[in-house]
Amino acid sequence: MKWQQFQDHTAEFFRSLGCHAQVEAKVTGARAEHKIDVWVRFNKFGLETKWVIECKDWNSTVPKEKVLALRTVVEDVGADRGILISAAGFQPGAVRAAEKTNITLTEFDGLRETAREDLVASVLHRIETRVIELKYELHNLYTSEQTGPHSWISKPQPGVDGNAVTRAIGALAVLEYGFDRIRLKKPPYPVKFDDAGEREVLVDTLDDFVTAVSEVIGEAESTFKLQKDRERK
Repeated sequence: MKWQQFQDHTAEFFRSLGCHAQVEAKVTGARAEHKIDVWVRFNKFGLETKWVIECKDWNSTVPKEKVLALRTVVEDVGADRGILISAAGFQPGAVRAAEKTNITLTEFDGLRETAREDLVASVLHRIETRVIELKYELHNLYTSEQTGPHSWISKPQPGVDGNAVTRAIGALAVLEYGFDRIRLKKPPYPVKFDDAGEREVLVDTLDDFVTAVSEVIGEAESTFKLQKDRERK
């Protein structure tokens, strides 16, 4: 496979996953402009994820230096992950340099499984970050008042419906528990309570978890916006 075909096939693969993929993209970073073999972007729940893909259609294994160079580019352009695809494998030093980093090493034949796992991991990370942000935003709708030397009381800001905010915070807490179970790889994963508020709704796969989370986050964001508007009035 020629080098340009290697890039084109890689870009087409990511497009098949629903990503935007640009071949030989020029991306401006904090310190320099970089020419990237395949620049991949995708959105989930309004959160953009960016990946730098480098394609090495070489007859020899990729050395450590190329991994270090990719790490530098990923950091400079603010990407979430770098993927180095090699036609001939990697030297041991390259493998060590990628360990415990946001760099993935793979051969083209293994790209499908590797990329899908990384896509899910990136989406989950972004979602969990948004859940944490929302939780703090909702908590900020309360004020704390000291009632004694060692006691405090929290109460909603004027105009804020404390019950609605508490329900939204509780829904996000269920998601946090779901993320804990995902890290432990112990399905089923809780996503919310049922309409009666008595039993957890559980899903068995990561795909179902990601889909269900969108509804919970959307409801929490709507609650925050509504209560924030009420607070301003």
